[in-house]
Amino acid sequence: MAARKQLTPWFGHDRTLAQQMMGLDRLFAEIEGKDVLDVGCAEGLLSIECAKAGADVVGIEIRAQAVHDAMAAVNRDPIARQRVSVSQADANFYDPLDEFTGFDIVLLLAVLHKLKNPTAACARLVAAAEDLVVIRLPPEHAPTIVDPRSGNEPHHIGDVMIKAGFVLEYGGYDGPFGEWVGYYRRCGK
Repeated sequence: MAARKQLTPWFGHDRTLAQQMMGLDRLFAEIEGKDVLDVGCAEGLLSIECAKAGADVVGIEIRAQAVHDAMAAVNRDPIARQRVSVSQADANFYDPLDEFTGFDIVLLLAVLHKLKNPTAACARLVAAAEDLVVIRLPPEHAPTIVDPRSGNEPHHIGDVMIKAGFVLEYGGYDGPFGEWVGYYRRCGK
């Protein structure tokens, strides 16, 4: 039997969970009782933290091994076991409204810049958000994503959010890693 390859978690790069949660204090201040979609949930660590804070979470992740690891982590935590579901899906094509009526909050943390068409994917994913969208981008991609995976075409996420009916409530660079975090609130909320 072959030994299972040890994965480096999404929270790798010598980052602790606490460091990854930097810039998300506004999210955790209002997450209790909310339905959350965590796009690109990786090994589910942040989804589990959202559940511990009182949210019901649906996580999607493209990598099969990460989904397996996330489900194992969820099953080890009695709160998460009741409040988190994780499935394999490709955010390039996933439409949450095919399966769900909507979510209070959609998390797009360190995922948009990895997609083939960030503009189209963002518009499709945030359509499921009834109240809040939280986006995290590396500093070289904020606020406009230009990446070889998207054909080096500029994708201005702020324009996508405005067109989808959201306003930027807060945007800033969080902590020592310099990622940009934006909190977009649906207009009229």
